[in-house]
Amino acid sequence: MTLQGVRVAAIFGGTSPEHEISVITACQAMPVMGELGARVIPIYITKRGRWLTDPSFSDLTTFRRALPEAGDPVVLDLEAGIFRQGATSRLRSPRELPADVVFPLTHGGQGEDGVLAALGQLARIPVVGCGVLAGALAMDKFRSKQLLQSLGVPVVGARLARSKEQALEGAAALAWPLVVKPNRSGSSIGVSLVETGAQLEQAVELAFQFDWEVILEPAVKGAQDLNCAIRSCGTPRASEVERPLKGLGVLSYEEKYAPQGKLLPKGQDGKGDPRRELPAEIPSQLRQEIQRLSASAFEWLGCRGTARVDFLLSDGGELYLNEVNTIPGSLAFYLWEASGVSFPALLEDLINEAMAPPPAVQLVLPGNLLAEHAVLGKR
Repeated sequence: MTLQGVRVAAIFGGTSPEHEISVITACQAMPVMGELGARVIPIYITKRGRWLTDPSFSDLTTFRRALPEAGDPVVLDLEAGIFRQGATSRLRSPRELPADVVFPLTHGGQGEDGVLAALGQLARIPVVGCGVLAGALAMDKFRSKQLLQSLGVPVVGARLARSKEQALEGAAALAWPLVVKPNRSGSSIGVSLVETGAQLEQAVELAFQFDWEVILEPAVKGAQDLNCAIRSCGTPRASEVERPLKGLGVLSYEEKYAPQGKLLPKGQDGKGDPRRELPAEIPSQLRQEIQRLSASAFEWLGCRGTARVDFLLSDGGELYLNEVNTIPGSLAFYLWEASGVSFPALLEDLINEAMAPPPAVQLVLPGNLLAEHAVLGKR
């Protein structure tokens, strides 16, 4: 396995509420890419949206001291298709920072939602993972549900609201208890389990703090969470299935990432990890159905790279696809390691897939079709 000499622009942080989770994911992946021989360029997006780089950004201890606000500024020159590092002044010009591939390691909006894929496409730099459409569609919980439901995938019905009044009206048409959450968010941020009308207004206001659209759905009775990762290798390949462990209600941010009162990286495997049962102790037929539905959803949304597909299993045995995470926390490498794929092998596959030559297509017609006597310019 080798990525010898490959210049990887690892972009992480960002302006979403999942900023710190992104930092952990990136600081897990960047040293491994370096061990494979890649020349990693850490590009950190601050919570205020500044793009910075510094060699120390590859080390998690840098961020445990404080989230950096200093470093060399970075810009992406879309015309030249190259990053540039350093401030511009009359005495100094930014230096080129060429990259062979962009590796988005952000979570949530302004990154996982296809924005970074779009920038890479405009700059003609290969990007690891999903393209613009798949990233945007998977991030939109309501519209991805609508698509998958139309293709026969079991999902929990939902109502979409763009105002508090619409949310209250939508709730009246659903069975209680309800789950209220931002339409485009992750890591259980802004999600509430609502059991009484008195709780509803507060839950809706919380969800609207993180997105301008909110969805409401009936809570799945006695729901267990079950997750499966998918990666594209010619045909989608499914990982082992995990069961995240939780208390009553929805799986919270604390249960996912901070079960001991502080933010923790995902473990190398499920052994001794209070957050998961891996592999999940479920019937083989259920495991196969989860893997099948995960691969189908991955393909129908047009995903690429790796994704984690999350399910809910009711106490009556009904299985529902909950959401597709196109840049999962820690890239779900713990699921792949439990399936016989090492973290280095996963990263190498993802980067090589992104750098594979795309099919030749005609993007621009030659000449000027508006010129006199041309096709569109004829008098």
